[in-house]
Amino acid sequence: MDVRSLKHFHTITECGQFTKAATQLHISQPALSNTIKSLENELGCTLFERSTKNLKLTEPGEILYKHAENVLGLFDKIYKEMEDARNVGKGKINLGMIESYRYFISHMIGIFKSKYPAVSMKVRELGPSDIVKSLESYDIHLGITSIANDHNDFKYIPIFQENYVLLTPPDHRFKNLNSIEIIDLKDETFIHSLEGFKIRETFIKACEHVGFSPSVEFETESLETACSLVENGLGISVVPESFLALNPSKRRNVVFIKDFPSKRTVYLVYQPERYLPPPIQDFIDITLQFSNEIIVRK
Repeated sequence: MDVRSLKHFHTITECGQFTKAATQLHISQPALSNTIKSLENELGCTLFERSTKNLKLTEPGEILYKHAENVLGLFDKIYKEMEDARNVGKGKINLGMIESYRYFISHMIGIFKSKYPAVSMKVRELGPSDIVKSLESYDIHLGITSIANDHNDFKYIPIFQENYVLLTPPDHRFKNLNSIEIIDLKDETFIHSLEGFKIRETFIKACEHVGFSPSVEFETESLETACSLVENGLGISVVPESFLALNPSKRRNVVFIKDFPSKRTVYLVYQPERYLPPPIQDFIDITLQFSNEIIVRK
């Protein structure tokens, strides 16, 4: 058994048929069939039910598929780490970040590129759960997220903390108020983040604590979309304060919630066991320094 035969077996399973898998692997179907026959002979097990119309794994095949996923994933990580090691001083940094950080990232990239002009960057806006998945698969080197997950072995470094604020349309009944209490929101219509975002869960619990469940009319994973909906009078929304500081608009009002003391912590996260070349280590330092000197002061 070798990596090539495991990859062939895995591809057949994913494709559901030999013909499609052979095309994807750029080999002939007879050659692919011979690889699987050799693998079955070596293991002493039949891996596929060939009598059915649709290709189906046998019980030994299911077991092998599970292990093949892990082994091939590990090899993929090895190749990615070797590429990082070869490309010291050049290559690419893959970064995943929450949407609200987009307004800071250009400044840090500018500082970084002045030191490493040959290193390119790929920046993706991802939700917290997708950042975790992308780190696990080695699709990104670093993440900037608002949730620290205790159930993985990642390194989470707090960058800064910020308040949440209430966003309302300009003609809302709160327009002349600087602050309100949570109970004042009982009859309001909310524009909320999707399930799985920390602010949603925290705010709903705070509302339930004072005796009501907030009415959620719209759900979105985009702060920009939430702001647009608010500006058009379709509801109110709770958002991180830094997002508004860098996106001023006269089409909305900002109101503080006195009895909602929850703050958001933003983290830099990475896999400590993954090899990170010097340019990436420097980018971590730039992120920490910039966040401390610029964002916190705002």
